[in-house]
Amino acid sequence: MVNIKILCQELLHFGEILEKEGYNQIFLCGSDISFGGRDKFYNQHGNYEIFDYVKATNNGRYTGPLEGWGFLDKSLYGFAKEEINRLSKEGKPFNCTILTVDTHHMEGLPCELCPKVSDEQYGNVIACASKQLDSFIKWIKEQDFYQNTTIVFVGDHTTMSNVWKDYYPENYDRTTVNCFINSAVSPKGNVNNRDFYAIDMFPTILASMGVKIEGDRLGIGTNLFSDKPTLAEELGDEYFTEEISKRSKFYDKTILEIGK
Repeated sequence: MVNIKILCQELLHFGEILEKEGYNQIFLCGSDISFGGRDKFYNQHGNYEIFDYVKATNNGRYTGPLEGWGFLDKSLYGFAKEEINRLSKEGKPFNCTILTVDTHHMEGLPCELCPKVSDEQYGNVIACASKQLDSFIKWIKEQDFYQNTTIVFVGDHTTMSNVWKDYYPENYDRTTVNCFINSAVSPKGNVNNRDFYAIDMFPTILASMGVKIEGDRLGIGTNLFSDKPTLAEELGDEYFTEEISKRSKFYDKTILEIGK
């Protein structure tokens, strides 16, 4: 947990806030981090150490075959444990972010750990991913640093596979998973069936670590542990989506540097 107070006008990135507070930070993924400019994002916003497929193969830590985009989650979790152990011994707070991908592919990426619980490969991969995540969380809970550590796992989008149609009605409102373990704060209001977007995860994750946020908003994101309504709840989902989809000349010129 941390003792930080952020004013609503301090529009820093999550990684920049933690870097400013002396955190060691690492991002791990089983693919090449240069895809989609992810390397620039993490290098420019928090000075993250990068551990990806390229680094793991170049330094000899991964010697297995290329599977999918790189190496599978079973290897990723192993590397994450090693890196977390290292960071936990350096005497500074740390932020370890990992990107799992076994369930991203349309049919999933199976490994020898996958149980045979479904006739669908994707179902077996999902079951396997759940078991691996559960094992990883249990491992963290066994470590000395756990009492002062917040675990957050979130999905970046709903599945691209159509398998879900076999189990849910056509009008089912699919959502991404989000879970906070060992949060420093408890929710003040309703935590179920809220309208929110990925932007609201920014202040929410910081709040779960014990960060005090003046006004419970950072940028246009709202701290979901507070009783403050999100902009989607306040303005209505349709209007909010319409407004946030508009182009910003200021953003294009100042942030993206288009037209300079």
